[in-house]
Amino acid sequence: MDRLGAALRPGLVAVLAAILLAGDLLAPGADAATSLPMSARAPGVVAAAPGARVALPDPRVATFADQVPADTTQVVRTIPSHRWCKAVFCSLTQAWRKTRAGEWRLVRQFRSTIGSRGWGKTKEGDDRSPVGVYRITVTFSTGARPGPMPWRRRKPTSVLSMSHGATYNTWLEIPGRTAGDRPSMRWGWVVDYNHPRLTPGKGPRPVPGKGGAIFYHTSLPGRRYAPTEGCTQVGNPRSMHWLVRWLRPQADPRVVQDL
Repeated sequence: MDRLGAALRPGLVAVLAAILLAGDLLAPGADAATSLPMSARAPGVVAAAPGARVALPDPRVATFADQVPADTTQVVRTIPSHRWCKAVFCSLTQAWRKTRAGEWRLVRQFRSTIGSRGWGKTKEGDDRSPVGVYRITVTFSTGARPGPMPWRRRKPTSVLSMSHGATYNTWLEIPGRTAGDRPSMRWGWVVDYNHPRLTPGKGPRPVPGKGGAIFYHTSLPGRRYAPTEGCTQVGNPRSMHWLVRWLRPQADPRVVQDL
């Protein structure tokens, strides 16, 4: 959500501090596209209770392939990862593209974090990230437009309101607000979870209490791998900037969460 999660639990600080010393890309050569098969969920990966998992999804397999529209050729996928720590909020964010031959190729991948209680968002304040396939409502930045996707400038006064009522899960400009353009929100996008509105009263009505203000955004200085309240936090500002620039409207991109 718009704010970072609570303070890190004791025992995780040392692990997360060590992560800060590493780079964002997972391994040398991650920039090079690797041809990978389309597949259903990898064998042995079974969803359990919210936030729990019997096994981690295979990051090399496009397990989402049969769950996105046939015309979609770009996917930003976030899945759990224990590469750096075993906390429930540790994750991996990937950029995939579909070739003319119909193969999904992994383009780049980055360290990221999700909600402090993991996956399975069902209500406001549960500190979980939503599971499923979502559109990108709008990209944003605090400076110049970074790419061709639908875009809105994020100002100090900007907020995706979670006040119950007519403006629930709605982008507003609040006079007197000063934190809308803080470092973690310099680049990113709004995930189409629970019908976020860009104009009060315009578009499908968000479901009260289901939660909202779900973003992809970058990290705060010094807290690159802290959990969030439901958003996906990509660890390095350069990584989030790359993702926003990479997306193309003609690719009908989708955000894939925990699939």
